[in-house]
Amino acid sequence: MTSDWRGYLDDFHVRHAGVTEDLLRRCRAGDLTPYGWVLRPVAGKGRRVLDVACGSGAVAGDLHLEQYQREGIEDPLVVGVDRSRQELAKARERHHAQVLCADATRLPFTEGGFDAVVCSMSLMVVQPLAEALAEIARVLRPGGMLSATVPAAVPLRPSDLLVLGPLTARLRTPPRFPGWSELGDLGDRLEDAGLHVVEDARERFVFSVRDAADAELLIAALYLPDLSPERRSTAIAWLTERAHGRPEGVDIAIPIRRVLAMRREPAPTSPAKHARALEARRD
Repeated sequence: MTSDWRGYLDDFHVRHAGVTEDLLRRCRAGDLTPYGWVLRPVAGKGRRVLDVACGSGAVAGDLHLEQYQREGIEDPLVVGVDRSRQELAKARERHHAQVLCADATRLPFTEGGFDAVVCSMSLMVVQPLAEALAEIARVLRPGGMLSATVPAAVPLRPSDLLVLGPLTARLRTPPRFPGWSELGDLGDRLEDAGLHVVEDARERFVFSVRDAADAELLIAALYLPDLSPERRSTAIAWLTERAHGRPEGVDIAIPIRRVLAMRREPAPTSPAKHARALEARRD
């Protein structure tokens, strides 16, 4: 069990910058990718979009200007923030994204400055989570939307377990995250931060392993802080052997949860309260 999650994550994104995007872009649920799913509720819905923990900038890359032009929105602003300078370099290289190096718990923006916030597969590693959610609520305008995705345990098919079980046995550990336990009451945590949950959905995405390169990509993209080189090699070899002779490859199920939450509108001031406030100012 790692005791230094921050150090592990910093090192992971130095060594594997861009690997999360490389994996998720090849995951499918029908014609949908995880990026398409997280963006669907917010694309074209507002001029100013913030991508928190943006990684290599996939969200900025997928928020095409045409979506805004169709809605008649001029000069859209899409900004990404991340702690990893290596990931930000990838974002600029791949997508010419407008990005800043900043922590999700200390966002360098004014209150209510964004119409939407996107957080793709990162709330489970942002710590402290309560501070990050409070910051997201602060920079969202009243009525603005947060669209966030995180890993999930379901949905799975019975056939998925025939692959995930042996794979986990060879790794001797499932993927882990510092904030996994906090996701159980994510809805309550969002409400506490001033974000009203309007949807909590789950989708089964699939990544197909066809050869050793695919197997290496899958294992490289997982947070496995205690994985030994021997177990890594064993898992990759097993996946490669299982995919051999199967043109369609071996499907690895990746369940994902999407939560949509709106920044609450300010409570209307009652006439009596307004009168008291005016009286206090005169005093």
